[in-house]
Amino acid sequence: MSLTGTSIKRPIATTMVFLIIITLGTIGFRFLPVDLLPPIEFPQLTVWVNYSNVGPEEMEKIVTEQVENAIATVPNVEKITSRSSEGNTRVTLNFAQGVSLDEASNDLRAALDRLRRSLPDEVDPPGIWKFDPNDSPIVMIGVRSERDMAEVTQIIEQDLSKYFEQIPGVGSIDVWGGVYSEIRIDMLRDRMSSSGITAQDVISAINRENANLPGGNVKDGLADLYVRTMGEYSDVEQIGNTIITVVEGAPIRVKDVATVTFDFEDLNRFIEVDGLPMIRFGIRKQSGANTVDVAAAIRAEANRLNSVRDDVNLLVMRDQSEFIQDSIDNVRNSAVWGGILAIIVLFAFLRNGSTTMIIGISIPISIIATFALLYFNGLTLNQMSFGGLALGVGLIVDNAIVVLENIVRKRQHGMKRKEAANEGAREVTGAVIASTLTTSVIFLPVVFMNTITGVMFQQLALVVVFSLVCSLFVALTLVPMLSSQFLSIKPLSDKESDRSRYQRFFDRLENRYGRVVASVLEKKSVVVGVTGGLLILAYLGFQTIPMELTPETESDEIRVSMNMDSGTNISIVNQYMDELDTIVKEIIPDDVVLFYTREIQNGRGEIELALTPPDERS
Repeated sequence: MSLTGTSIKRPIATTMVFLIIITLGTIGFRFLPVDLLPPIEFPQLTVWVNYSNVGPEEMEKIVTEQVENAIATVPNVEKITSRSSEGNTRVTLNFAQGVSLDEASNDLRAALDRLRRSLPDEVDPPGIWKFDPNDSPIVMIGVRSERDMAEVTQIIEQDLSKYFEQIPGVGSIDVWGGVYSEIRIDMLRDRMSSSGITAQDVISAINRENANLPGGNVKDGLADLYVRTMGEYSDVEQIGNTIITVVEGAPIRVKDVATVTFDFEDLNRFIEVDGLPMIRFGIRKQSGANTVDVAAAIRAEANRLNSVRDDVNLLVMRDQSEFIQDSIDNVRNSAVWGGILAIIVLFAFLRNGSTTMIIGISIPISIIATFALLYFNGLTLNQMSFGGLALGVGLIVDNAIVVLENIVRKRQHGMKRKEAANEGAREVTGAVIASTLTTSVIFLPVVFMNTITGVMFQQLALVVVFSLVCSLFVALTLVPMLSSQFLSIKPLSDKESDRSRYQRFFDRLENRYGRVVASVLEKKSVVVGVTGGLLILAYLGFQTIPMELTPETESDEIRVSMNMDSGTNISIVNQYMDELDTIVKEIIPDDVVLFYTREIQNGRGEIELALTPPDERS
């Protein structure tokens, strides 16, 4: 017995199967991760190496050239670019499309391990960074307080961050604009020269004394005691009293050749929000976590901390989930309205409640079943997958309409409901399967594309194919079963006068369409000529259409960047930022700005304007 015949003969079993499918789809939809775009893996890795207080030319000779020579043996590399600046080196490797970055990372890490022995001891260990557009902070929080900025930095790193790290799905937290304390040792050149002491002697002495060392075990009766020497410094005075060397029986201490003070690190980043100094921290999510859910939990925790603490005020400066949710809501609403309009059009043409109900049930069930396939295939809900659903809604209904229309025709010709359902579905089974396969094959090349654009559209193609497969299964099982039980279409009367006005209208429409087709078939050369002309016009028009990776979207944020010569002091950058402030404030009215943020670093500055929603702007 065929699948259609089984579903008609066993309606309860068919209903139970679809209830299971609905349950799986609902659970899958609940646990599907939500992101703006599908996971995109750029075939690119970057090696970064830091070497403090070393100029660009020295970085190139000491570090960059050695890194380039070491990674030259890494396979599948198409291009290597490097950038050397004060204190750091960046070497970027571009790989061929389709290369596994996990394997490439292992090869690159092995090459860097061999390099480590030939670099100076003061150089930080090389690191590997992989670009991931979904790895940027999903929420940016600003901390405003009347406390000292150094205390605020300590509160963020030692207190506030722990609350956010406990939220499920939170990955790492980065602090920007913090003020950090340090112990500064300023060496006195004349005293060091007269004592014959070098800077390395001071460094060696401090490293030698500032250590806790194991002292072994001591047995005390039946107890074993662990012994260690406590040598780490606990205050600035101990550092000053450290003995560097002994000259003619007299010790030379650190405080004899240098001044030791407790101070703060030089600012390398300064942030102001609405004219007040502020420290910001960005929160990244874990891979695969739901961006919208994690961001909502972060907002709730920030509100809770504001209610229980009066020494700090947390402000959500940027929330990536808002744009994601708005974008997904727009696509989802388009899909929902598309389904509603499809049902309205069906009712307008079929003019029967039972047939419209059957199609109306088949559309959401096909979509819910698609969610189950998305979940079990490890996909995410994003703009592309929702776009595929919106596109699939129009295709989903096709199979059900073809099957149902043939069942209705059989019923109108006098067959009983079960017989009409079985025979009507059986006649068009081959046609709907062929139609589904041909439509699916169109999207097949997209699945195997290795370009960035191909990766973005792979999920759209998969969602469309999944929805078509689900709609085919629904059309061949659920639609015939529901038709056999609930179809209210009655056989047509042989007399035209007994038919409804609507049925007579469609009879006339079909007859008129038949005459038009007959006349067109007699003018084959004209049809071919018109078709060829339209094809040429379409090709010419295609050449004039602008192309871009993604369409322009309305954003709620504006960034204005200013770059100066490398090494320009942060105070000089601040002076030029004051002039830039004046220009920006003349262009952007204050009533559309939520937050006005200035970020200043050595050699560059940036202004960020968080804007009110588009519907609230004048």
